[in-house]
Amino acid sequence: MKNSGVVCHGDCDGIISAYLYIKHYLMDSWPSHIILVFTQPWRAHIDSRKIGEGLREAVFLDLAINKEMMEYLIQLSPKVEKLVIIDHHKSSEEFIKDLSEKLSNLKAIWRKAPSCPRLMMEALRPAINPYEQFLVDVADVCEGSEAKNKDVNEVADIIKLAIARDPGDISFMTYLVKAMLEGKNLATDEEVVGRARIAKFLLQRLLKLMSERSLEVRNAKIVALSLPESRVYAGLLGIATTEFARMTRKDVILVRREEGKVVVTVRTINDRAYRICQELASRTGGRFGGHAEAASATLPDMELNEAVKVVSEVVNIVSREDRERRMHK
Repeated sequence: MKNSGVVCHGDCDGIISAYLYIKHYLMDSWPSHIILVFTQPWRAHIDSRKIGEGLREAVFLDLAINKEMMEYLIQLSPKVEKLVIIDHHKSSEEFIKDLSEKLSNLKAIWRKAPSCPRLMMEALRPAINPYEQFLVDVADVCEGSEAKNKDVNEVADIIKLAIARDPGDISFMTYLVKAMLEGKNLATDEEVVGRARIAKFLLQRLLKLMSERSLEVRNAKIVALSLPESRVYAGLLGIATTEFARMTRKDVILVRREEGKVVVTVRTINDRAYRICQELASRTGGRFGGHAEAASATLPDMELNEAVKVVSEVVNIVSREDRERRMHK
């Protein structure tokens, strides 16, 4: 039997997507004939090469497709029997449309949805059981939706924090997929809960730092983190940005130094996150991706004070555009 490759976003949403796809469409290949890769959208075109070529199926889940990823997929297409892309990021739309016109062996599913597992459930209509439905609800919460079920919220927090404890731990992400395939209760799993407990402690420290340091511009709070601080809190930055936005009821923009670049994470209470990141990338020659209310941009390396200045200018521009749009309604 030929191998199949599954590449997914290494977050709660992406990991649950991988579980669902394997459970319903690749169980005959699990585990010996599946190459499972976890990555981040900005480096997906690099990590995806680990699945190799000559595959029965190459599946890409919950990855914000960009130009580099599109070029990789075009190169990969003639070297695999079947290519599958399932994604709900707003920034992927134009690339997936282009790929659908060019690649004859591609099955692509893209549209706006609370999470990638929710999109899979609605578009593919697999016969799911209560355990799988619960995890789809968890994925929605991980992506920012509200849930009335306390257990769903609890498990979403545990999974997000457990992954955030060490976002580069690929073996733990594989452990999560295996645990889901075995139907384990993640809320009581010692490995998962232990990691989440440590991450929660660090998250509280980061939220305190953000509260003390934030700079308010219009209706947004801008927080800057140095390279050492980014390393200490790596994995918790997206969670902290979302939580800080909920706490303050304001847009939150986290600006941080990383090796050779500046990364901007944006969470907004309306649809401005995507527009802010798009404008930042356009002004600096960087890249961006994400959703209307949750997006990020990678900018060329610069001093933090310079990056904060550019972000402040963009926030002012987008705020002015919003005001003018409301005036003309």
